[in-house]
Amino acid sequence: MIKVSANQFAYASFICSLSFWLGVALSYVRGAPKLNLPGVSWLAILGIGVILAGVAAARRSKLWPLAIPLALGTFFFVMYVIGS
Repeated sequence: MIKVSANQFAYASFICSLSFWLGVALSYVRGAPKLNLPGVSWLAILGIGVILAGVAAARRSKLWPLAIPLALGTFFFVMYVIGS
């Protein structure tokens, strides 16, 4: 059986949250590959990031004070942008 540490959940949450910002940055670079995902897909990815941050907090990761605000902030920002 694979043992997963609490910090790995936090790092996975960081990857989900930062993937959106990487996609935004790449959209401004000429010739760079684009992450053309529809808004619903971004919300699904960021929702998974929020869940992973919650699991990291429940398992008492040292990184949960960073993972939760980043995941929630990015999720609600994307939800606001998609809604307007």
